[in-house]
Amino acid sequence: MNIGRLVTLTAIALLAVAPAAQAFNYRFLQSTVLERLTPEDIDIGTRATGTALDSGQDGEWTNPATGASGTIRVLETVDVGGHKGCRRVRLDVTAGGRSGGGNYTLCKSSRGTWKFYTPPR
Repeated sequence: MNIGRLVTLTAIALLAVAPAAQAFNYRFLQSTVLERLTPEDIDIGTRATGTALDSGQDGEWTNPATGASGTIRVLETVDVGGHKGCRRVRLDVTAGGRSGGGNYTLCKSSRGTWKFYTPPR
């Protein structure tokens, strides 16, 4: 699975964190909705999230094969840390009887992909 896509999805809905967590033994993420997502769920969610971020409009996705679903709510467009046109979003995911979500800020990279905004330390 493409790590860039996973990072994008994590920024969007914590979706990419599960595979990374397994790789690095982040046990605190076990028993979360993330471990219930299939690669197909991640792909569908990534595409829907990118569409919502690009358009600035809310979105949703579902995978009829697994029953997993998610919503993307665009809260606002902001300029942060020298990045213009970033999106603050609320992402929620349901899969395998579990739900989770959070608020994130994503900015578009020079390559045209959405990335988490991480403030400088």
